[in-house]
Amino acid sequence: MKKIHFVGIKGTGMSALAQLYARMGYEVSGSDSQEVFFTDELLSNAGITYIGLPSPEKVDHVDLVVHSSAYNHEHIEIRRALELGLPVYTYPELLGQITKERPAVLISGTHGKTTTTSMIGALLTHHDLDPMVVIGSKNYNIGSNARFGDGMLVAEACEYKRNFLNYSPKMLIVNNIDFDHPDYFKDHDDVHLAFQQMVDKLPDDGLLIACGDDSRCRMLKTNAKVLYFGLQANNDIYATNIDEARGVLRFEVWAGSEPLGTVQFRSLGQHNVLNALATIALARHLNIPFAKVQASLKDFQGVYRRFDYLGRLGKMELYDDYAHHPNEIQTTLRAVKNSFPDDRLITVFQPHTYSRTKKFLQEFADSLTLSDEVLLVKLFSSAREADPGDQLSEQLADAIRERGKAVTFVEDLDQGSAYLRQYAQDRQGIVLTMGAGNVRGIGEDSLSLLMESKSE
Repeated sequence: MKKIHFVGIKGTGMSALAQLYARMGYEVSGSDSQEVFFTDELLSNAGITYIGLPSPEKVDHVDLVVHSSAYNHEHIEIRRALELGLPVYTYPELLGQITKERPAVLISGTHGKTTTTSMIGALLTHHDLDPMVVIGSKNYNIGSNARFGDGMLVAEACEYKRNFLNYSPKMLIVNNIDFDHPDYFKDHDDVHLAFQQMVDKLPDDGLLIACGDDSRCRMLKTNAKVLYFGLQANNDIYATNIDEARGVLRFEVWAGSEPLGTVQFRSLGQHNVLNALATIALARHLNIPFAKVQASLKDFQGVYRRFDYLGRLGKMELYDDYAHHPNEIQTTLRAVKNSFPDDRLITVFQPHTYSRTKKFLQEFADSLTLSDEVLLVKLFSSAREADPGDQLSEQLADAIRERGKAVTFVEDLDQGSAYLRQYAQDRQGIVLTMGAGNVRGIGEDSLSLLMESKSE
């Protein structure tokens, strides 16, 4: 039995690959911090228990080492593997190998990758196509962030550091093209160039599915077949009569002048209408009956940290979302206000990465004004950046106040939980924890302490 070691195994992508390789018959080991992540349970369920802190001897008797892109060759395990002459891959390099071995449907775009990948993975599973799926978070239909199957590969393709250029797509979805990761990309044009380079990897008999409402997606050039989706009638697949109320979306779907029928599923916001339309466009290409698509979406249970319902705190309903870019925040908050028009909304936001917060500070402040009130948590810094951005959090709080919006600043999760429990004693409405860091813990801790107090 071959042995493979994962450096940073608890990451969402890494843990998914680890589960797949365990199903492929490899003996899987890994290293990471001792902090508990949601992936701990997923790895344990897959029988992967050889996990501990990094140490050089962990790679002495393995055949292959793969590491998260967060680590470089100075990491003690990676350095030892290179000394031993072992094959060493990054996560995108190893996933790229799989895309060469079976037809790959890759989902890209600055926003919406995880939800769209989840919808497609659930649809192909529902249609008995037995896909292999790699998702950036836990899919509640699949019960994990990975699914092993003998069919086509469905996986997210992230543009950061042009990592997706390691992949070989047969079918490629581009949800949108936006400027993010300012620590790597220079500007919008640099981001667009990266996506064009990805599209260039499509074979002539491949398929590009792109959002036709996005002007930069329309600018992509390819010899492959192209299907456009969107909210406008000039797309190949589009939606009309969109209705959303208290977390349920309903809309009519059209293929040109042909009405396909009505779709309804638990979610909110036009961004999720677009995610569903991308899924429908792929289904049309694969000749999956629309009735199957309707049934799959109706059964769609959502994704961990994508407007994820946590529970009730007093008379307030708690939700959690991964939005961490100004456009994502704006889109999500607008969707919440549309779906829950009579509810007061307090957003608990935690900025993520120094470079992103510094670059988009004014845009963050603008987007957060869509909330009735803001609880701002100190910036969650990234290991890939030296500057922790200690002053930026308070600068963001000041910028929100300058826009006339009530904002409270807290230093950590404990302060946030204490504030939220006090806040919820005599109020009702919606609480939304938001960000790419560990801000979800504020909602979870508040609910946990509520349960403890009730049991005393």
